[in-house]
Order: sequence, then C-alpha cells, then structure tokens
Amino acid sequence: MKLLVFFILITLSSVALGLTPEEILSTEELKTILFSELRFQKDELKKVKYHLMNGDVRMARVYLTKLAYAHSKLRPVINRYLALLSFTESDFAKTHEYLSLPELQQIPLYGKICVLKILSEIGLNKLNDLEDNWRKCKIENRNDFRLGNLIWMETLIQMKLNNNLEIRKEPFQSLRIATLELDETKVMLKLAMYLNQEKLLAEQLSSLSIEQMKDPEIRELAGQIFFRTGSLVKAYRFVEDLKSPNSENIKGNIYLLRTKYELAYAQFKLAVEQKQNSQNALERLLPLAWILGDWEGGAKYAEQIMSSPDTHVNKLTIMGAFYLQKGDYKKVHQVFSALTDRSRKGTEIEVTQIAGLTALMENKPEIVKKQSLLSCDQFDLINCWILFQMTQWDSFPLMLRREDKLSEKREWEKLTNEEFNVPLNEKVFVNQKDIEELDDKLIQLIPQT
Repeated sequence: MKLLVFFILITLSSVALGLTPEEILSTEELKTILFSELRFQKDELKKVKYHLMNGDVRMARVYLTKLAYAHSKLRPVINRYLALLSFTESDFAKTHEYLSLPELQQIPLYGKICVLKILSEIGLNKLNDLEDNWRKCKIENRNDFRLGNLIWMETLIQMKLNNNLEIRKEPFQSLRIATLELDETKVMLKLAMYLNQEKLLAEQLSSLSIEQMKDPEIRELAGQIFFRTGSLVKAYRFVEDLKSPNSENIKGNIYLLRTKYELAYAQFKLAVEQKQNSQNALERLLPLAWILGDWEGGAKYAEQIMSSPDTHVNKLTIMGAFYLQKGDYKKVHQVFSALTDRSRKGTEIEVTQIAGLTALMENKPEIVKKQSLLSCDQFDLINCWILFQMTQWDSFPLMLRREDKLSEKREWEKLTNEEFNVPLNEKVFVNQKDIEELDDKLIQLIPQT
C-alpha cells in the first residue's frame, strides 16, 4: 500500500514537471524501492507464520491485515495464510472461499493448498467432488506425501463418506507401535487420540523402544494417552521430567484430580510461562486462582485468555469479579464501562451484582439503587434487601465500610431469660359487664324468655 501511494506521488510529480518517472528516479533506485517493499512483505509473512505456529491468532491477524490489500507477486501466499487463519478460527466457509481463488488453482500452488481445501470441504459437507479432489491432491504431492501421514486424511474422508464408526478402529487393528519410525509413531498416537481410540494403543505403550522413549514428544503423547485412559501413575512417570507446556498441563491435571490445588496451580503457571496463550492452562488457572484467593493473578489470567465475540462479555465479567475481590474498584469500573459500551448484556445478573457491590464500596448511592433494582428484578433477595436499606438509610454504604468494631447489645437474650413472678395489676376504668349490658340493650345479645 505504501508502495502504491509512493508511485502515485511519483507519477503526479512527473506529470507536473513534464518528465517520465525514469527521469525522476533511476532504474536502480526504482529496483531498490521495489525490492525493499517485497522484502518488507516477506518479513511480515514470516511474523504471520510464527504467530500461527504458536497459536496466537490475534497477532497473526494483525500482521495479515497490513498485507490484505497489497498488490505483489506474494498475493497467493497472503491468501493462503488468510485461509489458514480462517481455518484456525473454524470459519470453513471463508477458508474454502480463499482457497477457491483462481490464482491458487494453478500448479504447483494447488498442491500446497489442496489438503486444507479438502479439510474445509469436509467441514462444510461438500462431498460431491471430495474423492476426486483427494485423488488429484495425492497426484500433485506424490513426491512430498509420506505414506504414514496419508492415513489421517484417508480415515477422515472415509468417515465422512461412509459414516461408519468402525472405520475409526481400522488403522489400529494390526498396528505394532514399537516397530514404527519416530515420525510415524507420533502420527499414529495423535490419530488415536483424535479418534478417541487411545485404549487400543494404551497396552502397547509400556513396550516402546529405547529410541522412542528418548523422544520427548512421544513420551508426552504417551503420557496424555495414559491420562485419558485413567492410568494416572503411568502418565506421571512418562512426563515427570518433561518441561513442555503440554506436559506441565498433564501434571497439573493429575494434581487437580488428587485435589492438590497449590501444586496444580504451580504447574499450570509453568505452562503459561512457556506458552502465554495456552488455553488449557488458562482455563484451569482461573478457577484455581479463585479457590486459592490469588485475585491479582486471576485478573491477569482472565485478561490473557482468548475469547470469541460471543464469550467476550463472560471474560470481562470474570475480570471484574477478580478486581472486585482484590479491592481495585477503579479497575472494575473501567472493565464494566467497556462491557456496557460494547454489549447489551450489561443487565445480566452476574454483571449487575458485581457493579452494585462495587458502587456500594465506592459510596455511590444512585448507582447502588440502579444496579440493586436490576438484580432484585432477577430474584436476587440480597439485592432486594440492599435496595430496601438504601431507601431507609442514607449512610448504609459508609456503615458497611467501617473498619472499627461495631458495638453489639444482645438485650433480647436477657429479656428471654428473665422470669416475671409479679402479676400485672390493671386499673379498671370501665366495668366490662356494664358494656355488655349496654350492648345487649342495643342488639339484644341475650334472648328474652
């Protein structure tokens, strides 16, 4: 885009001066500018690739947005990365749209995008040309595909076309894990977990070869399979000395099942230190931070966790709850201001409860009444009681924040324990019998005989 603007300026200048662009800038200078722009785009694409490989979709989108309207020979690569990004976000329709562009159907580009295109067709149930496209894809990549890796796509395609659950078991019927190469071992272990058939391989994991046991990724996958099949002791032995984010998550999950929350919290924190956007670790850190009372850490992890547009309000609500527990009412106000500005869900009971309590602590009576009324209308009896107190007692918020010890008089206990032996003597001013006689004369209560 910058290059396009630059050449427009050069062209306008040349017209104004009556010169050609070549007379303003030399051919070498033009080449330098072109190559520098191309180099910049390549560097940006490297950053996109880095963030995609690390699962940081947000940052990858930031860099891709800069290149989305670039006019260069790298346009097919940019569209391919846009398709990868859409596929990562489960937007299969957009993925298929990008990969169906004419510029990506040419050889050899088609061979690089055909697998992802077929996966998007599986997600969209576009089954008419699925087998033909897969056959063409294998032909285009006949020198690049590994036979061991083809089993993934073959299984997915057959499952989609035949809808037979028994197909999931076929790749593992006569498989011997210990005889496979390292890469093939990883592929089959991942496939077993993806198809929920890890039980078929769990018994073979104890007999892995020495070479396989030396590979950290294989041990991590084996530990994950043992964990999913309930063999917690074996799972821990396989990942005990590994330091990868996944292995830390496995150890944290084991500690969780044993209710050792402090140890689990430490393991998940290690996972986040190694991979800041580890969704598995962050989703477990939030409830643990609440249980252990780490309000500052909980607010930080709530901010780190990725959310979709549908769940962003939930994320902000959790952040507000942690800041409220921490006592940082200013932060709560900032978070909820953003929430009410971006969403109509500011009247949901979880939001109104936190906002009402925050206003109560900040001594803002009008906001307290407003939020308490919203909560009371949603059958929150405590906020109904607070609303009643606010209508009767102007200094109610200040009383709640008093730090001195409140005096307490339990006079009712003394009164309930006392015994009164002296009868009460009532002075009679009007005899009851006289009243009855007067009433009788009026309405004749006593029948006449």
